[in-house]
Amino acid sequence: MKVSSPIGELPFEPRKLIVRHGGIQIEGAMGAWPAHVQIDARDVPALARLLARPAAVTAAAAVIVTGLASLAARRTRR
Repeated sequence: MKVSSPIGELPFEPRKLIVRHGGIQIEGAMGAWPAHVQIDARDVPALARLLARPAAVTAAAAVIVTGLASLAARRTRR
């Protein structure tokens, strides 16, 4: 993983995953500094929206590809 910051891009190396206080904490290092990411219940709606976008795009692409394949198959049978 990489983190963009005012001092440049730094690698974030996750080292530990902890379930704590109704949330998830990822401990690791960002460059030379210790760092952590805290995810709690208030973050779930925003994360769900982010995850839904690629799923919706993938589903739409699958429908389009299936429709085009079906159309192509019908044209070749004529």
